[in-house]
Amino acid sequence: MELEFRDIELADKSVLSGYLWQREALIVEHSFNTLFAWRQAHHYRWAVWQDWLLLQTTYHGVTSFLPPVGPRKGYERPLAALWQYAAAEELPCIFSEVTAPEREMIEAACPGRFRVFSDRNAANYIYSVEKLTTLSGKKYHAQKNLLNNFRRTYPEHEFRLLEPGLLDGCRAALDFWCGQKNSTEFPTLRQERAAICEMFDNWQALDLTGCCIMLGGRVQAFAIGERLNDRTAAILIEKANSEIKGLYSAINQMFLAACWQDCELVNRAEDLGLANLRRTKMGYLPVRLEMKYILRPCMKMRDGVCLDTDAVGDADTAGCDGRCGI
Repeated sequence: MELEFRDIELADKSVLSGYLWQREALIVEHSFNTLFAWRQAHHYRWAVWQDWLLLQTTYHGVTSFLPPVGPRKGYERPLAALWQYAAAEELPCIFSEVTAPEREMIEAACPGRFRVFSDRNAANYIYSVEKLTTLSGKKYHAQKNLLNNFRRTYPEHEFRLLEPGLLDGCRAALDFWCGQKNSTEFPTLRQERAAICEMFDNWQALDLTGCCIMLGGRVQAFAIGERLNDRTAAILIEKANSEIKGLYSAINQMFLAACWQDCELVNRAEDLGLANLRRTKMGYLPVRLEMKYILRPCMKMRDGVCLDTDAVGDADTAGCDGRCGI
C-alpha cells in the first residue's frame, strides 16, 4: 500500500487521538491539540499504514518524520515503509521529535542505520505538580516571594477558568503581549500567535483546559493546558503582562492548584534555546528533562563505519555500523 500523507484537519481528531493515546505521551508533540494548532507552521501531515500512524513535518524547508505510532511488534515495517517513501520522494529519511524510548525502538529495529543527535533546545521540562503548587522550601523562595507580592499588591485580582465568553479578552491580552516582544528576538512569535488563535477558534472542539487572571475587568494573563497522560498535565501556553510583577508566578501556581492536583507531573514544553527562558525554566527546578533526538541516516559508509560528520542540535552522537535490514 502506497503512503499518501494528508493535511491535519479538526475532523481527524478522533482518529489521530485514538492512535496517540495508545502510548504514554511524554512530549507535547504526542498530542493532537499541539499537532493541530501548529500544523501550519510545521506543515504536519499524517497517514495510516497498516497498524501505524505516520506523521510528517516540514519546517524551515527540512522534511522529517515523527516516530511511527502503533504496536512495538513489527516496528521495522513502518520504518521500512517510510524509508522507501523518502527514497521515492528523494528525501533523506530523517526522524525528529524522537523521545528516548522511541530512539531505542528505532535503533533496535534498524541497528546501525542512523546517527543520533540530542536536541537540547527542544527538550521538554517535567516538574512536580505538588512542588510547583506549594512552592515550599528554600529552593522556591524567590518564586513564592513573587507570588505573595502579587497577591498583596493586587488583592482584587480574579482567577477564572476559561470559557468561551472570556476568549475575546484573552485575544486582547495576547495582542498586548505580542506588542511587548521584539519579533527579531523571538522569530517564532508569529507562529506561536497563530497556534494560540487556532486554540481559541476551536476551543470547545479541542477539549482544552484554560484559566486567566483579570485585573480591573481585563485579562492580564492566561494559560492553556491539557492532560498529556494519566499522571502528567501539559501547559501548552502561558502568557502574562510582564509589566505586572509576579503575574507569571501567579498564573503558574494558580492554574496547577485549580486544575491539575490529580496529576503527579506537569510538562511545561521546551525553551527553544532562548537563554532567558532556559534560566526561568531551570529556576523552577525540573525533576527531569524529557530529551528529544534527531536521527539522520548514515549516507557515507566505508568498511562498515559511518563517515557522516553533519551535526544536528547538540552533537550527542551514536556510532553507526551500517548493518540494517531495511
